Amino acid sequence: MRQFSGRTSSPYCRVAARCARTPRRGPSQPCYGVAVGITRRILESAQSGLSRLTSLVIVDDEPLSHVEGPALQAELTVRKAARERAPRPPQDNPLAKLARSDPAARSARAAAAGERASRIHRERDERSARQRAAADEAFRRMKEQAARAASASSTAGTSSGTASSGRSHSARPPRPGSTDAQLLEWYRVLDLQVGADLAQIKTSYRQLMRKYHPDMHAGNPHKQKAATELSMRVTTAYNGLLAHLEKK
Repeated sequence: MRQFSGRTSSPYCRVAARCARTPRRGPSQPCYGVAVGITRRILESAQSGLSRLTSLVIVDDEPLSHVEGPALQAELTVRKAARERAPRPPQDNPLAKLARSDPAARSARAAAAGERASRIHRERDERSARQRAAADEAFRRMKEQAARAASASSTAGTSSGTASSGRSHSARPPRPGSTDAQLLEWYRVLDLQVGADLAQIKTSYRQLMRKYHPDMHAGNPHKQKAATELSMRVTTAYNGLLAHLEKK
């Protein structure tokens, strides 16, 4: 058998050299025990490292690899205690269990829910009624304002016609259905003086359409119908005056 010199630097080589110089005497040989011990220590070290890594991963999703050993253990202990002190699920609450098991508590809870729902519906109906009342009042004021404006315009047209007839004996009032009568009607609808320019006509048209737009009364069919008729009259007067001014 080949003999080793024993001058190697590796501990494994020295163990192998010692085993080569010593006669074999079965499994109880010292070199055999040394090799088994080294293997066991290697396996135990690997298992310890793996267990420590597994515990870090399982205990917390954020491994504290930058912390020292004692501080790491203290941090893990604190986190475990915090998880144990976490609130229980709602269904595990003793009060919730008692409320579910007691018929009187269930009926009281159902009555409270019904009262809350009725209060919400009542407040919603009251709010809708206030909004409808405000819209009705605004529409009434707009109608009164339009009536006053129409009356003032007709009065002004009559006075201007009287003055012009006094100055010129040949002037006549416009016949019903004539072009002049139609122009006077259009100016009256737009709440303008006779002879207003294009800028005044456009401004008055925009203001009246904002007042009488049908979409403002979508919740009331009767008022929406009246607003539609008024807006159509305003639009007809506006288009007629534009065509008249373009011909001049």
